[in-house]
Amino acid sequence: MNRRPERISFRFSARSRFAACLVATADGALAPGWWDLDGTHPPYAGGPPRYWEGAPAETTATQVLPTEDGGLLRLRSTAGSGRHLLLLSRPAPASATAAGTSLAGPRGPYPAGPGLKDPSPAGPMDPSRAEELVVEARGLRLVPGGPPGTLALAVETAHDGRTRVRRVRSAPLRLSDPVILPGRVTALLPLDGTGRRYATDLEGPDGYRPVSLDLRDGTWHALPSPANGRIHRLLLSAPASGLLLTASDPGDGRLRIARATLGDRPRLGFPERLNSLDGAVLPLAADPAGERVALRVSRGAQARLFLYDVGTDRSRPAALPPGAFHPVAGWSTSGLRVVYAAPDRPADLVTVPDTATHPGPAPYNAPSSSSLGAPSNTPDTAGTSHAATEWFTTPSGRFEAVVLGDRRTAPTVVVALHGGPEDHWTLGHDPVLARLSEAGAAVVAPNQRGSTGYGRTHAEAIHGAWGVPDLADIRSLVRTLTEQRPPDAEPPVLLGISYGGFLALLAVCADPYAWARCAVIAPFLSARGLRERSSPAVRALIDRHGLGEPPDDDLGPRDVERLAHRIRVPLLALHGCDDPVVPVDETRRLRRSLARAGGPQRAPHDCLDIAGAGHHPLQERGGAGLTDRLVSFLTARVPDRRRTPAPPELTVADAAVRHRRSSAVFGHITHDERTPP
Repeated sequence: MNRRPERISFRFSARSRFAACLVATADGALAPGWWDLDGTHPPYAGGPPRYWEGAPAETTATQVLPTEDGGLLRLRSTAGSGRHLLLLSRPAPASATAAGTSLAGPRGPYPAGPGLKDPSPAGPMDPSRAEELVVEARGLRLVPGGPPGTLALAVETAHDGRTRVRRVRSAPLRLSDPVILPGRVTALLPLDGTGRRYATDLEGPDGYRPVSLDLRDGTWHALPSPANGRIHRLLLSAPASGLLLTASDPGDGRLRIARATLGDRPRLGFPERLNSLDGAVLPLAADPAGERVALRVSRGAQARLFLYDVGTDRSRPAALPPGAFHPVAGWSTSGLRVVYAAPDRPADLVTVPDTATHPGPAPYNAPSSSSLGAPSNTPDTAGTSHAATEWFTTPSGRFEAVVLGDRRTAPTVVVALHGGPEDHWTLGHDPVLARLSEAGAAVVAPNQRGSTGYGRTHAEAIHGAWGVPDLADIRSLVRTLTEQRPPDAEPPVLLGISYGGFLALLAVCADPYAWARCAVIAPFLSARGLRERSSPAVRALIDRHGLGEPPDDDLGPRDVERLAHRIRVPLLALHGCDDPVVPVDETRRLRRSLARAGGPQRAPHDCLDIAGAGHHPLQERGGAGLTDRLVSFLTARVPDRRRTPAPPELTVADAAVRHRRSSAVFGHITHDERTPP
């Protein structure tokens, strides 16, 4: 099957004339790719958007950023070392390539070892113009913008929490003109067209507060608090019109989107129609004049794109079907480009119709293989197949799920549990779920209690109770799925990732004979054990949620090591040996627990440590083979794994699990908010 390439880590240049991403090769390696969106860079000036692709030698940790002069910056990092390699590549001059030819370039084989050394470039790159710089820094990230003569800004967070902002310059490649801020910062939003003044959220003793930063002299000052409310977080700026959108409250503590007016008499305006949109609203990009804003409006698993007119306070839906819109977009004179994905369509650049400010070249129709990587035309609402969303009712309420295929008649039904736990499934593209669908399986991806996107009550239901209310939802779901399938159908199978792996293991422990198979990726075995053995960031998440009291039900404490003897289904576990989030020792403990359980009813299990892989082994080099193995395992029907009653000696836990809510009040930041990595 001729599949579209998987692309991640999209970025735009300061004026959105160029875009870049990482694109996966057939074996899971990652190559940098970037577009000249406006056709302004020789040798294709005035022509359709063009695409270049480099050597497949990157990792998911590589940052890519296009520059306004047509170059590409890559920042490679070695985990835990504080050592980075900054690389600058530039396209070859016009004489090096012929117009109208494919620019994707050959795809290897190229050396891609663990070091930072750059292999030979692929495609029409000019090695004589390439530069590199080794940087010793902590928490380094690249930000588009900067004064004239600057390629980008480099933002570093030091061990003491201070932030250093430096300019990235070339010939030679270097970091210069440091500016120091006394705390961590979020995004840098330009306040003028010179690239010298920026607004950002600066962390202080009382949380984040908006400040203005001047790169000319390194000074910064707090943005004044308007009399009619408080600015909580900066969202979007448009220097051409002075537009500054913020997440603010008018004094009642309720967050709304506000238009901030700065100066001697600052004030906040709360546009009525903008704040009446039904869903969670995130501004993505403003047009070059600062008069229109692209908005992502999300409701649960679905998202739509709206175009908002600032002057009239009116919005209209863009001509794109529901799907997933990444929180990055670019709007130049040639039009608005968003990163759009659907269940059957990997993330890619899409040009939104009727958003250009001047007549441009005819739209470029990429071949069906998308080999040139050109920005796609608008997806056809009627012709694009999308997954449905379905609501499932439980004794405690209801939850939404993304459903691919016919769950009532498909030979295999896969229940896929997301990680996080502060996350949720969307109508976006997941390569593993897409592969399962291609293999003939139906997929049900639930957003059970604990998932974000459905309000605080739904998300905070698992605070102090990991594996309690969410497990009850999954147990109710498997009963519903089973009841609505033929009597001789195979039971559903489970797939869980990270936190979802923990939840999947609990599910097969709680109802051993309700499932046919179970596959988990980077799972952990208990919240308490993970807290003891994980990184400070993971411990902070667990502390924010709270461990709570052991649940008062028949299953008892949610510890898979203690419950492993209940597992009666074939099990596949995959875990990267270099996982910085969930230590690989969690899967090794699972392997030992299953071996100790033994017994005649012991099901086969395969717990694999993936050398050199991190938290997402399927997305790294060699991931294609692992994905094949995973899909084959989940879709391989076993004749005797039909509905089997539980033996009397095995207690089946009470489905109506009970838990004690923690008395603490926990806040959380969703993955949509623009916070530093």
